[in-house]
Amino acid sequence: MNMKMALAGILLGIAALIVQGALAMTIPPPWCPDLAWLVVVGIGLRWPGFLSGLFIAVPLGYAMDLLSGSLMGQHAFMRLISYVTAAIVSRQLDLSGHLPVGIFVFGMTIVYGLGIVATVSFFVGSNAIGLDIMTSAVAHGIANVVAAGPMIGLVDRVVLRFGDEEVGRRAPLSLHQSRGSIG
Repeated sequence: MNMKMALAGILLGIAALIVQGALAMTIPPPWCPDLAWLVVVGIGLRWPGFLSGLFIAVPLGYAMDLLSGSLMGQHAFMRLISYVTAAIVSRQLDLSGHLPVGIFVFGMTIVYGLGIVATVSFFVGSNAIGLDIMTSAVAHGIANVVAAGPMIGLVDRVVLRFGDEEVGRRAPLSLHQSRGSIG
């Protein structure tokens, strides 16, 4: 594992948590994107090594648990699932454009939200999933889709900047078009 790249990934995730916390003070909850989760998804989509990405995603989930005051391990577990899903899907499908990544992020946001509600319901015994939770999940999905491009682009930059030269040549295309492309 490239230690510089791993450290840069962890620092990016922590910075995303800090920025997300600041945004949450001004943007209402369903409309505030989950920037730190998007870093984990970006690592799943773009990180060259499966295990090294895993060793970054789980601590970032625990950091979210510590900051959010949720059940300990809840976000770590859901981010582990998000990372593994993104890593598997990125190896099976071409998720290099805006639309495929947007659809994936929207769907994963809904699944992530339902997973959080389900774990709280299991351990605490809260109410069933209603229309208000689903509308919040859709709003959060839209916010995450809007923020997905820049956040996954930052993960791409970390991989290209700190990764080995060999990794940089094999890295998937970023979410923005290259300068030489016709479009």
